[in-house]
This record gives sequence, C-alpha cells and structure tokens, in this order.
Amino acid sequence: MSGKVLISPSELSDLMKAEPVVLIDTRDPAIYAEAHIPGAVDVREVFTYLANSTPEGMEALRDTFAASFGKAGLSGAETAVIYEQSMSAGFGQSCRGYVLLRYLGYPKIRVLHAVMRLGLPRAYRAQRRCRRRSRRRSPSIREWAFWSTWRQ
Repeated sequence: MSGKVLISPSELSDLMKAEPVVLIDTRDPAIYAEAHIPGAVDVREVFTYLANSTPEGMEALRDTFAASFGKAGLSGAETAVIYEQSMSAGFGQSCRGYVLLRYLGYPKIRVLHAVMRLGLPRAYRAQRRCRRRSRRRSPSIREWAFWSTWRQ
C-alpha cells in the first residue's frame, strides 16, 4: 500500500467519489447505534478481541478477522477506512484495525483522523463535552459540507 495512512474527512469525501470504500467503525455497538457515518459497519472486535501468540492463537486471530472484515464487505477491491471516536478517547483502536488488516495482507487501508474535532452529530459530541474545546481547529468549508450531509 502506498500513500498516506491518516486521512481527513475532506480526503475521505474525495476518496468516496473516486473509488469503492468500506467504512469500519470500531466504537462500542451502543454508540455506533446512536450515530455513525452512513454506510459504516460496526466491527468492534478490532478493539475487544484478545489473541494468544501461540500458532493456534494466531490462526484463530486470522480466521476471526478474515470473517469479520469479509462480513463487513471487504473483498480486496475496496479501500478500508477505519475510524473511532477519537485517537485520544478510543485508545488507538482504529490503528489496531490498520495493523490487523496489514497483517492479513489487505491492500488498501486508511485511518480517518480528526473525526471528533469536526463537529459530528450530537450523539458523538455529547461524549466529549467535558473536554476542552479550545484545542479544536476550525474545519474547512468542504469538511463542514461533508459532515452536514449526515443523516441517521
């Protein structure tokens, strides 16, 4: 896989217009049910699965995630875009998904970065109200336009 791994929402918008994309949400299923990017699939196992380093454990890991990602719609032709609530609150679970897909040999993987800072739906924002908002950057017009098209 070549190119950058972390992509912004505006880059995701451009990517979705150019090629098939499967969005993978790694958050808790209850939070996913409240709000998610339209068309995204919930693959929580990315964060919760615990593997053993034995040959049997690694085989179980491969089988589990080949099935999970296949069920999510990945065939090798699509670009997998993984996201979480935020890198600081999600403990890097989207990055863990990236590593798992790389381990499985998936050819096209991206991680959506800065999701929470861009003013996503209320269900997303409610979980971060206690955090300081002064660290947010102002999203570009294209990013606001992309996110404002969201509907549950």
